[in-house]
Amino acid sequence: MKLTHILIGIVSVLLRVLPSRAQESLANFLGSLFVRFYPGSMKLMLSNLKRAFRDEYSDSELREIAERSIQNLVKSMFEFLRFPVYDEKDLERMVSIEGTEHLAAALKAGKGAVVISSHYGNWELLAWKLAVCGYPLTAVGREQDDGVINDMIVKLRTSKGTKHIPRGVPMFQHITELLAANQCVGLVSDQNAGTRGIFVDFFGSKVSAFKGPGLFAVRCGCPVIPLFIVREGYEKHHAVIFPEVVIKKTGDAGKDIAAYCQGYTSAIEEFVRRHPDHWFWIHKRWKTRPPGEEEEEPGGTNNGVISNREIDE
Repeated sequence: MKLTHILIGIVSVLLRVLPSRAQESLANFLGSLFVRFYPGSMKLMLSNLKRAFRDEYSDSELREIAERSIQNLVKSMFEFLRFPVYDEKDLERMVSIEGTEHLAAALKAGKGAVVISSHYGNWELLAWKLAVCGYPLTAVGREQDDGVINDMIVKLRTSKGTKHIPRGVPMFQHITELLAANQCVGLVSDQNAGTRGIFVDFFGSKVSAFKGPGLFAVRCGCPVIPLFIVREGYEKHHAVIFPEVVIKKTGDAGKDIAAYCQGYTSAIEEFVRRHPDHWFWIHKRWKTRPPGEEEEEPGGTNNGVISNREIDE
């Protein structure tokens, strides 16, 4: 058994016996410890924050945002590990929600919905809240390299009503079938999509975004619904569901997909601007650059416009 597995086991036990205030204090302590012992990660976060906000914050303010971001991430991890001891009464106490009428209206068309969130706040609690409100998600997420940790995450997630697309399932086909059955598919779509992504504006600069949400919207006719969860304290959150992303359709599949991707990315930016310490800054979001800005990586995206041939394939 790896040391990581042992530490997770110890923390899980501690979280069952420590009072909430002590859990929060421990999360703040561990978050502060992380930024001091991993200067490379702190450097990356500060670089990302500076690129996003430029001169809106002082250097000391950016450092505080970065540290709070890690502390909030640890708090979310603690709450996630406590899923086995939470029940629906706890959820009612912990998470309020607004905007469910937007999701209800979107599903009236009978074409399902692609629900977009990001590594912002406690997205696992958000999925559970949706399930309790009658909108269970099928979550699409990257498999963890560590199989034990991956299985633990899936077990905790699915224990609260969120469904999961397992390994080996043809993802595109499975998602289109879920949408045809008027189901909600949850995509966390705020990270670098690499050279196969589509370039959109994010904090005044181009980033590579996942084209999947726009692709399903065009191919399946389903709405794209952004939603987020804001931390108001330890075990205290407020979820917000946006109206669906509306674009001016051109009939050109590639351009329409790009418009949907810009729409959901703009919604993510709006919420990150509101609470920058809620977002996952420890990620190379601006790594892949568009052609002309610097040498393009192999397998580029033709300036971010998707051809009809790519969709058909």
